Amino acid sequence: MNYGFEKRMRRTLGALAVALLVAAMLPSCSGLRRLARSEPEVGLNLPARATVPDAAPAVDTARSANRIITFRRQDGTQIYLTPMEVDTATGQKMISVAIDEVVISASNRRNLVERNGKINVEFVVTVPEAFQEKDWRLQLHPMLLKGPDTLELDPLVYTGERFRAMQERGYARYDAYRARIVDSADYFEAFGNRRAYDRYMQRVARSRERYTSFEERLDGLSPREAMTDPQVGWMASGDYRGRMRQLRRYARSTDRFVARNTPYRRDTTNEYDHLNDYFAPRYRYATEDPLPGGAIFTRVEGRYEQQREQQREGYFQQAARSPHRLGTCLAHADDESLYYAAAMRRDYTGRRNTTAEATLRELSDSTVERRYEQRQERVGAVLGRLNNLDTNQMRLNSIPRERIERNERLDARSGEVFARRVRYPYLPSPRLDTVIHQPDGSVQYHYTELVQADENTSKLYLYLTGRVDDTGGGRYVLPKSDTLTYSVASMTTFVDETTRYMQRIITRDAEANARFFFTFPQGKATLDSSQEENRTQIAAVRRLTHDLMTDPVYIIDSITLRATSSPEGSWSLNERLARERAEALRRVLVGEFRTLYDSLKVAANYTLDERGRVVAGQADDGLPDLPNLLRTQSLAEDWAELRRLVVADTLLTRKEELLAVIDSDIAPDSREWRLRLKYPREYDRLRKVLYPQMRAVDFRFNLHRRGMRQDTVYTTEVDSNYMRGMELLKRRNYEAALTILRPYEDRNTALAYLSLGYNEAAYRILRNVPDAHSIADVQYMLAVVASRLGDEEQAVQYFLRAVELRQNLKFRGNLDPEISRLIRKYGLFREDFE
Repeated sequence: MNYGFEKRMRRTLGALAVALLVAAMLPSCSGLRRLARSEPEVGLNLPARATVPDAAPAVDTARSANRIITFRRQDGTQIYLTPMEVDTATGQKMISVAIDEVVISASNRRNLVERNGKINVEFVVTVPEAFQEKDWRLQLHPMLLKGPDTLELDPLVYTGERFRAMQERGYARYDAYRARIVDSADYFEAFGNRRAYDRYMQRVARSRERYTSFEERLDGLSPREAMTDPQVGWMASGDYRGRMRQLRRYARSTDRFVARNTPYRRDTTNEYDHLNDYFAPRYRYATEDPLPGGAIFTRVEGRYEQQREQQREGYFQQAARSPHRLGTCLAHADDESLYYAAAMRRDYTGRRNTTAEATLRELSDSTVERRYEQRQERVGAVLGRLNNLDTNQMRLNSIPRERIERNERLDARSGEVFARRVRYPYLPSPRLDTVIHQPDGSVQYHYTELVQADENTSKLYLYLTGRVDDTGGGRYVLPKSDTLTYSVASMTTFVDETTRYMQRIITRDAEANARFFFTFPQGKATLDSSQEENRTQIAAVRRLTHDLMTDPVYIIDSITLRATSSPEGSWSLNERLARERAEALRRVLVGEFRTLYDSLKVAANYTLDERGRVVAGQADDGLPDLPNLLRTQSLAEDWAELRRLVVADTLLTRKEELLAVIDSDIAPDSREWRLRLKYPREYDRLRKVLYPQMRAVDFRFNLHRRGMRQDTVYTTEVDSNYMRGMELLKRRNYEAALTILRPYEDRNTALAYLSLGYNEAAYRILRNVPDAHSIADVQYMLAVVASRLGDEEQAVQYFLRAVELRQNLKFRGNLDPEISRLIRKYGLFREDFE
């Protein structure tokens, strides 16, 4: 009984829940169905009066006060113009107040004017009450057609209160999820073992300090002093003293050995004693071969063929006569003398001793020098590793990998979580995003958009698209609205299309630039010119310099070389390396340039005449003394070049993030750290591919033309550059056109200034145009500029003169607000309408 009752209750409660859910959804769904059946429209209309951006004149009260304007026609007659308004019924003067309407509903066309390279597109959007519900959101997207392009303008968003509350709840849930995710740049602060990292860095600092003192001590000691130094030596002092005792014992035993094995003594009383040299060896071991150097040592009248042989025999004689004297000398000899005495005995006698041989080799000058250099290199290498220690990697090593992986999993799911928790995201960059609290009538919004003028803006079209979303997931797509049409008038109709000819100017000064790559040892500034890569680069510099020095047109004024470095490593180290490497390269090139200069000087001053005889001569400008013209510059880390390389690289991903770090204002070492930590895959390509391209030397050769003292006119031809500027002007690319036309100072230059709002510059040029008073287009442009500058009297004078020269400009004046305002104010051409 109880089980059946509970089962029936569950069925009843389930049916009730479904009914409540359906009931909750019915108002929303039924509301969209009613909207679809009634098909209401969002209003799209033109405003009652168009405005022109920056078209209002800078009024000068002294010149724009209401006054009578006198104009003299070409036939000599005069007319008088007074600013006033007249009642057409009574003919009396009157004051009128214009009340503008908000919209014009009957028209969907409008004439616009382009000013300062911009077109002000205006329309009014009316949202009726039928679209205003608390559970709805209305999105409107203005679409502007410009030639083949369709521009989607910033949307308009009208949101109900409950709909916005639902959005805010979704974003709050998503923000709570994102709060659990740590940015990769903050891994160390959030997850790192700071205590272990600090202990490690303290050990590194102590090691760096110790090896720095080693390096300084080695630099202050000679190789033999450094050999037994307690801090940097490679041999203990006691060991060294023992080896010297071994050498002394070897020398004494050798002396005694020589004395024992000298069977023949010289007889000074026998004048024929020297003949014994030819019959028996003077020095012989009892059981061994004669001493090295031959079995017999000959003496001819007391003179020897070689000095060394004389010294050798002198040693043998002294050892045979008085070995104790040699022993006394050995007892008082210093270390260096003792070493050379033992080496001499070995060389003279050939007597071998394994221990003495090893000691002589180890204490030789070459061995000591080599061991000293090895010690210097080892200390330098350790110090270099300590100075270039990758602290970023050390920080990463202190972070538990599992915490990073968990954080990355959370970050990877962000998109999925956002889509699940935020059903209706905010629209990016809306022009209007408002919450409608009460549906108390229609809502109007005056929309204004400045459109950049170009060759496709002579005709513009605009319409609306949109949709309605509700909190229950329903959607209603609005039908496309009516289309507004804008006809755009610009000043490009006054372009002077006359072909222009130019006078080409040959400039005296010029510049040549080149980039070369030299290889330096890591962390050092010594340039090894024997390396193949460096020899190739030096040869390339020599060829380029030779070509410029022998150029028949130009001669070198100066050469500047600038060494740059990549951001790898600390900024202070890179700054020092770049400066020292530039100076090292300069020293190498000075020698190269000196040789090149001397060879070219000889070739330039000595030539052959028609008969093949050598004659002296002198070049017109001579040859520059390049070794004295070479200057150096350095740049520690060329971040601008890195940015250019990143932009040009086609294989790099996440360029925008990389460029954001490169362009940031933080310290260079911090930028390097962020690139390594946040983008490890991209940084690997930077380090392997782009960084080597930054370790370069830029050469700038400043030149001038031979024999020239100033710029001179060379020839006359069609000015293709000017014609290109004129085409840009016709296509309404005013800034690019002005860049080309600015030096010419003619009416097209003035037109470019006028179109960009540089009124004073345009006025100055137009008033100086030859025969400006007889050119209708120039007079009309002068009228526009004068009106902008607030000189109404002068503007009317110019405009009436333009109409006299060409009648159709009378109708053109109604398109330009600067002129149409004057036509209305002074009643110009009123007789045409009476």
